[in-house]
Amino acid sequence: MTQDSAARASVPSPATPPEAGGEAATRQPLGRAGRALAPLFPPSPQSALSRLTPGVVLAHLAAIALGAFIMLERQAGVPAWDTIGEEDRKIFLAGALTHPWGSLLRGYNGYLELVPRLIGEVIAQLPYRDAAVGFAFAGAVIAACCAVFVFHASAGQIQRPALRALLSLSVLLLPTALYEINDSGVNTPWFLLFALFWALVWRPRSRGGMILAFVVCFAAAASNVLAVAFAPVVLARVLALPRVREHAATLGWLAGGLLQIPVILVSSRYTQVPPLAGALGFYARNVILAGVGGHHWAAVATDTLGVVTAAALAGCVVVTVTAWGLLRCGPQARLFVPTALISGFLLAMLPVAVHGYIVSRGEVHTIVFLHGSRYAQVPILLLYSAVLVSLDGFLSRRGIRLRRSAGFRRTVPGLAAVLVVVLAFGTLWAADFRWVNRRATQASWAEMIKDVRKECRKPLAPEIRARKLPAGMTCSMVGRVPRPPSRGSGAPGAAAVQ
Repeated sequence: MTQDSAARASVPSPATPPEAGGEAATRQPLGRAGRALAPLFPPSPQSALSRLTPGVVLAHLAAIALGAFIMLERQAGVPAWDTIGEEDRKIFLAGALTHPWGSLLRGYNGYLELVPRLIGEVIAQLPYRDAAVGFAFAGAVIAACCAVFVFHASAGQIQRPALRALLSLSVLLLPTALYEINDSGVNTPWFLLFALFWALVWRPRSRGGMILAFVVCFAAAASNVLAVAFAPVVLARVLALPRVREHAATLGWLAGGLLQIPVILVSSRYTQVPPLAGALGFYARNVILAGVGGHHWAAVATDTLGVVTAAALAGCVVVTVTAWGLLRCGPQARLFVPTALISGFLLAMLPVAVHGYIVSRGEVHTIVFLHGSRYAQVPILLLYSAVLVSLDGFLSRRGIRLRRSAGFRRTVPGLAAVLVVVLAFGTLWAADFRWVNRRATQASWAEMIKDVRKECRKPLAPEIRARKLPAGMTCSMVGRVPRPPSRGSGAPGAAAVQ
């Protein structure tokens, strides 16, 4: 039996329970299409999630706490817990304070953002001075939860726990995450979108795993309209897995999408269709170049070689790795790699094609990291996923385990591939673990609260004070009753709380 035939024989039919193995493939109701798509949805091995002993629960809580700590520590300058995103303050927190629970299903920027709205409702119960801490911790914890979830959900595609740990770390140490999506409520949907992809290709054995897959898919789809980009993966899942019990993730995706529809229909958003070359340029710079070089090395390559040459070289790296995955890493990688890359391409290009985020501000580093770089983060993570799935498939085909070798000719190429991948990830993580992003250069939350309190002491007319305070903030929020103006103090409402 050849290595290819052995690999194919080891993939059980999705039409039968995992314990039935690969028999009865011909009973697949949807025939050839379902069998062809089966390697994309391998049965998941028994997971620690199916046996939640106290030790397992504590281990997961410790992993989430450590992941959140890593996320919070990455922002240099003003720390993440003393800064706050504009949307978190102006939209989600202000909406929760003005209309408690009444703004939960209200759209923003053209669609529903359910998880950020929920975070805002929770933060609204805290003292206003603690809002920055609350949003930062909520964003860090959700990102860490997504990393832990991906570790389990990728078990069917990546057999080796060490490689799955690398994938989870790539979520926490994503080199370009600090540019826009770190430690905030408004940007939690981007981490959830990555978890959504893995939930859609996951086949959990336990009922608890199915419920978790439903929750992740619902939360992601109800918080970001770009979940629609995974529609081809959902269709493939329906074709490959005809049994209803396999579709908790599908149902979560559908439920979240249905919740989006009425919000989208009554919302409006600015649109600007860019030229195709500009949209492709955004993908080349913000996904390919940034994914291969990270924040630091992509900027260095751009300054040294020019953005076109740097992006072309990064593209060659991606093409080489893709070809390696398709030709040398087994049937599972041959299906997963194009699925991940095409999904990432759709995720990046759909918003760019609609909103036109392609204009550089003319600064040195914004040539690489343009406005809207948040749209590139999930595609980058999907690119890393394709690399690690390919590496796992390559090691499986050569019969190599990370702890035990099986012959010199088999071992050397496999260990060389592992070394290259680990060094590549390690180089990016070391260079971009901590740096000062735009948010870290703004005024701290403590300073902003202090300035608002100072402004509220001034005897100003309410309409003048409202113009001077930051959007979304009032004197009552910071615990100050504004002084009435020196003249006209008897006028009705002059001393009213804003």
